[in-house]
Amino acid sequence: MYNENLPVTITITITKHAMNTENLHTILEENILSPQSKEKLNALYSNISAKEFSDLLDAEGHQYVEFVQEGGGVWGSALVGYLYGLEMFGIRFLKVAGTSAGAINTMLIAACKTKEEAKSEIIRDILFNWNFADFMDGKPYIRTTIHAMLNNKNFLKINLYIMVATLIFFGVLAFVLPTKAIWETKLLFAIPLLLVIIGVLCLAKLYRDLKKRNSGLNPGNTFLTQMENVLQGFGIKTVAQLNEKFVQSGKNLNLNYRYGNGTEYYDIALKSIEEIRENNKKHIDEIRYRIFYDSTVNNEYYRNDPFYLLKSEYIVITTDINAKIKVELPTMANLYWSEEELKHISPAEFVRASMSVPFFFEPMQKRINKDDDSVKYAWKFWMNTQQENINPVGVFIDGGSISNFPMDLFHAADIFYPRIPLFGVQLTSDSDLLSEKGKTSEEILKSPLSYAANIIDTLRGFNDKTFLTKHTFYHLFSIQTVNCGTSSWLNFFMKKEEKEELFNRGFQAALDFLNNFDWEKYKCERMMLSMKEKKILKEEDTPTVG
Repeated sequence: MYNENLPVTITITITKHAMNTENLHTILEENILSPQSKEKLNALYSNISAKEFSDLLDAEGHQYVEFVQEGGGVWGSALVGYLYGLEMFGIRFLKVAGTSAGAINTMLIAACKTKEEAKSEIIRDILFNWNFADFMDGKPYIRTTIHAMLNNKNFLKINLYIMVATLIFFGVLAFVLPTKAIWETKLLFAIPLLLVIIGVLCLAKLYRDLKKRNSGLNPGNTFLTQMENVLQGFGIKTVAQLNEKFVQSGKNLNLNYRYGNGTEYYDIALKSIEEIRENNKKHIDEIRYRIFYDSTVNNEYYRNDPFYLLKSEYIVITTDINAKIKVELPTMANLYWSEEELKHISPAEFVRASMSVPFFFEPMQKRINKDDDSVKYAWKFWMNTQQENINPVGVFIDGGSISNFPMDLFHAADIFYPRIPLFGVQLTSDSDLLSEKGKTSEEILKSPLSYAANIIDTLRGFNDKTFLTKHTFYHLFSIQTVNCGTSSWLNFFMKKEEKEELFNRGFQAALDFLNNFDWEKYKCERMMLSMKEKKILKEEDTPTVG
């Protein structure tokens, strides 16, 4: 809200890291960028380069944000394109979180290089060099069937029609075709019966394979191994090593506040709070405001340290269907892994737990040591559970079943004054956008299957939808959606050209978001949201909600 006192030295640092003409020409020569991406970059770079996106900077002038990435299967290339667009303009990441594909990116951001260095090009190379089809490490017929289904959206319907038509044809033939001998009659009736038997045997085999594979068509071991190898390439073999590298707090982050590291942050916060009161006098609860303001004036923590409670962290989301909870890793890791185990296991296991798409991949299992002190403490702290009632095992499926876009992780109701913004990127497709326009009751209730599908769609990610409906602020100021077009999020046979198209879609979406972002307005509206949550601002009287 106030930037007239911006120190000259900081301004110079920021300008140094804004994209200059030389950098622009270098990036425009990138073969991976499509003509449309280059055209948009050329048109928007001067406006975006001059912008402020955060009040926390490092010595090189990079601006730091919190970043949440939605899950979306093999659409991860779009997330990397979005990341590339942000990093191009000097944006770096203090807190990162994601589910499934978002969890992969989150882990790579945390593990790759230092927090000051750009990471998107390395992550892009990793994803582009991965053959996603290798991750389907189940029986060969599974890969063949899925490939056929992806190449023909009506694969199941067509084969069902063929099967029914064949049965009807041979069934009718058995009654109308004249026969001279009993064995001919038996043969005609045996043909449709044989087809039924073959179909039942195929379904029985599928069921047996699912049962043998813990209800997953693919073990997921190939993905886990590749993820472990990538992390080891960054020198990360254990969760403890990654935590030591990425998780820092306070002044150990080696960041600077834009307006100075003294009392400037505190003074600006007080001035901004008073300004909000002046601009919204009719809607202020004066008693609540006075209590809030007095506590702010007497807040010695922020007065003495603008980096108070500031922390870097990474979080991936999974779902434990045994405990029936959303699990944040590594935050809640001690529910399943002891402190000693975290010194030996790879953080790739967290990602494997997050991307366990039900029935497509086996759920990941983790046996729990009930006798370990760190485990006992975690179950008491998180679940209020005594040792004898601790679950014997965690059974993890895709985090997206509960929370595919965990923006709520970094939402602070008791925010003092915004130092960094929260950015989020969602993934959608043409068909998703079409379905979001709403349906008639006839379409929803067309059949029991369509009715069940709509119920599942409503329940999936309900946690995220509830949060974002309550906090519309984030839709207005923080979130950008990438349209992945007609591609399928389960297309594990995706070619390099398709990955590049998704990358460019993500890149262009990032440019649009940065071009429209207003940091000063974000800070003001975010403070107003906090004051509404404290009932200082009467939400029902104000023109905006959330």
